[in-house]
Amino acid sequence: MNEININEFEEVDIKEEKKENEDNSKEINILQNVFKGSFITEVQNEGNFEQNENKIENINDIGNLSDNANKTKNEFNEILNYRKELNLSKKLKKFHLFNKECKNPSDEKIIYKLGKILLFTYRKNFPKITNYKTKKTYSTDAWWRCMIRCGQMILSRGLYLMLKSKGLNTKSALYYTVPLFNEYPIKKNQLHPFFRGMIDKYNNIKSKDNNEYKIKEFFPPFCIKTLCDVGEIMERTAGEWFSDVIITNAFKKISEHFDLFKNPNFDVKILTFQSFIDMPTLLNECFIEKAKDINNNEYMHLNGKYYYFSKMGIVFVNVRLGLDKIPLEYYKGIKELFQLKSCIGIIGGKTRLAYYFIGYNEDENSLLYLDPHITKDSDKEVTIDNILDKYINKEIHLLKMNKMSTGFSIGFCFTKYKEFLELFHFWQKAEKDEKFTKILGLTKKDINYVFSKENEEDISPTYIEKDEDDF
Repeated sequence: MNEININEFEEVDIKEEKKENEDNSKEINILQNVFKGSFITEVQNEGNFEQNENKIENINDIGNLSDNANKTKNEFNEILNYRKELNLSKKLKKFHLFNKECKNPSDEKIIYKLGKILLFTYRKNFPKITNYKTKKTYSTDAWWRCMIRCGQMILSRGLYLMLKSKGLNTKSALYYTVPLFNEYPIKKNQLHPFFRGMIDKYNNIKSKDNNEYKIKEFFPPFCIKTLCDVGEIMERTAGEWFSDVIITNAFKKISEHFDLFKNPNFDVKILTFQSFIDMPTLLNECFIEKAKDINNNEYMHLNGKYYYFSKMGIVFVNVRLGLDKIPLEYYKGIKELFQLKSCIGIIGGKTRLAYYFIGYNEDENSLLYLDPHITKDSDKEVTIDNILDKYINKEIHLLKMNKMSTGFSIGFCFTKYKEFLELFHFWQKAEKDEKFTKILGLTKKDINYVFSKENEEDISPTYIEKDEDDF
C-alpha cells in the first residue's frame, strides 16, 4: 500500500504559487515597459513645445460640444459626399445594420449611419515594430493583423458611442476616437481631456525621479505598436496571428494599466469574459456597493447588497459554438443579438480571415461585415479629411453563417443605467432558452436578482431613437 506524503502536495502548491507570482511579475514588467516606452518627452523649457501646449483645449475647430443633432448632420454631410452610394457584395432587399432595419441600400440615412462605423484596415509605411522573439522588424501589418484591426473596429464603435453620450457631436466624436488607434505617435493636443488619465499617470511616475519633462508626443494606447508589445503577455508579437480572445484581453489590460479612462466624467471599464458572463464581477466593476438610497432607484439588489450604477462599460464575451461549423439552431440567436441597441457587433470570421460583423440579412442566414484586408498608407497626423478618406466605409459584405468560424467575440456597451438594464433584461430572457444561453455565454450560477419596484417591468426591447444622430 502506497503512503500519501502530504508534504509532496504542499511542495506542488508552493511551486504553482511561485509560478503564478512569476507570471504576474512578468506581466507587470511588460506593461510597465510598454507604458513608459509609449511616451516621447523633452526636458521642460527646451524647444518650442510650449506653443503646441496652448492648443490643447482648442476643440472648437472640430465642433462645439453643445451642437444639436440637426446642426451636426448639416455640418457632416461630407460623409455622404465620400460615400456616394452603398456598395454591397450582392443585392439586398431587406437587412439590419445593427438594430436598424434597412429596406433601401441607397437611402441617405443608411449611408450616413454606416459612415459613422469606423473601418480599420491594414496599413503600410508606419514606424517599425519589432518581433521580440526573432528581432525582425515590420512596417506593415498586411496579412497578419486582421483580427487586431477588427478588434480596433469593435472597440472604436463603443468609444464613439460613449463620446456621443457625453455630448460630443459626430465630427468631434470621430476625431477624438481615431487617434487612439493610429500607428504614428500623436501630440497631446489630439487627446480629448476625457483620456488624460494616462498622461497624469506618466507625469506622476516621472515626478518621482525629480526630473521635469514635457510630453512631446506618445504612441496611442490601442495602436499596433502598443498592442503587439502587450501581446508578449499572451506570447504573441509582431508578425503573428492574434485571436479575438487575445485582442479583447489586451484591450482590458491596456485600459487598466494606462489609466486611460480614469476621469470622473468619462469612467469606463473594459471587461472580458470567457464562455460566460459573471454578473457579480460585472456589478463589482461598474457599480458601487453601498447602503440603500431612497432617493436613487437606479440600483441592483444582489444577495442582500445594493449596487448603484457608476461606470460605463464595454463588455466582450468570447464564445465557441460547435467544432467545425456553427449549428443551424444558433442562427436565430446570433441574429437577435444585433437587435439589441447595446450590441456593438461581433469579431470573428472564417479560417485565418477576420471580419467585423455589424448586422444581418433578413432573407437568408448571412451576416453583414466590414473587411480589413485592404492595405492603405499610414497617416502621420489624424485629420477630419483623412478620417473621411480612410476610415469611412465604402462597402459592406455578406458571409453565410455556415462559413463562419465557431469561435468569436460579442461586444456590448452601456453608457447609463437604463441601457445596462435593457441589456440585463435581454440576458435574463435569453437565460430561459438553452440555445440562447450558450450563445451569450450566460453564467449558470444560482443568483437571486431583485429590482426596485420602479424597474420591475421588462423595458427590453425598446429601440426608439429620439435623436436621429444617436447612431
